Amino acid sequence: MLALLIIFIIYHFIHEQFEYSRITRLNYWIIPVIMLYQFIRTFTWSITNGLVLAGILVFATVVGYFQASHTQLKIEPVVPHHSNDVQSTTDVKRPSQQKASTRQPTTNQATTVSAQGGRPYLIGWLLTLGAQLVVEWAYLHEELSWATVNNEFLKEVFADLSSIYRFSESGRHTSWTLWALTGATSLAYTLWLAHRSAAVRQAVFRTRTHHRN
Repeated sequence: MLALLIIFIIYHFIHEQFEYSRITRLNYWIIPVIMLYQFIRTFTWSITNGLVLAGILVFATVVGYFQASHTQLKIEPVVPHHSNDVQSTTDVKRPSQQKASTRQPTTNQATTVSAQGGRPYLIGWLLTLGAQLVVEWAYLHEELSWATVNNEFLKEVFADLSSIYRFSESGRHTSWTLWALTGATSLAYTLWLAHRSAAVRQAVFRTRTHHRN
């Protein structure tokens, strides 16, 4: 029964990567901010630690770029809907029959942006998990076994599915390397997406795109 539950959870996690999810400032900043706090709290400077940190940052930048450059974006304009009965204005999306555009908005109109990571995001996720295991084995001198790999894999699946689980687990880790790796890859992914799309920048930074006449 437990095995079937684990299989279902893994299937759900993989399936989620092929669904569009809305980009908001909260869900794209909460993990980097919490991980940065944990990193600052646990990091101690030394030449060795500095070199390991530099390697983690380079790795995170490359993985984040790979994931972001292959992420599918769906940009939907939001049009104001005025009610005759209530003196208020609400925002509603255009009818679902209209195909969502992946082009950048040409005006300062409000938009909603959704992202689908797909297979490239999963590949980057697996690379990050592999890097975490290598760091734990080579740098922290922890035992690397099949049981350890399975345990870390399942914990990362749960953490990606639920931020609450990730934060509940945060108190159980004392190594700064985990916070640096998780936070840096998440931050790199967010920043590369924002660099790629003005609509994403508006969603995560609350900026407006100004156009010259």
